[in-house]
Amino acid sequence: MTSSAMGTAKLNSHELQFALLRHEHERSCFKGFRRGKLDIIAEILLFCEQNKTKTSIMYNTNLNYAQLKTHMNSLTAQGLLIKKLNKYATTEKGYRFLELFAQLNDLLNEFTT
Repeated sequence: MTSSAMGTAKLNSHELQFALLRHEHERSCFKGFRRGKLDIIAEILLFCEQNKTKTSIMYNTNLNYAQLKTHMNSLTAQGLLIKKLNKYATTEKGYRFLELFAQLNDLLNEFTT
């Protein structure tokens, strides 16, 4: 497999994982689901597929400014997000977190069904 084909496969894998996470998020909102820290982190990383400002992240992930600031500082310090020109984007390490998070959710769903 060429490197460009691998990149395309990786992108398709990301898109698939993101679609699954979005679906799970939409389903959980209707159940009165309470988000945990990992759910919030995944939402931020998912939303930051493209460069986003703090304000748009705050509104789209339904966090107050203090919560957002804490998460953003932690995620950038851990290398899951990168800040460029006052906008944030998910890094490769962040994408890896999303993939593992989706896999973990799949495993947990197997136990609850």
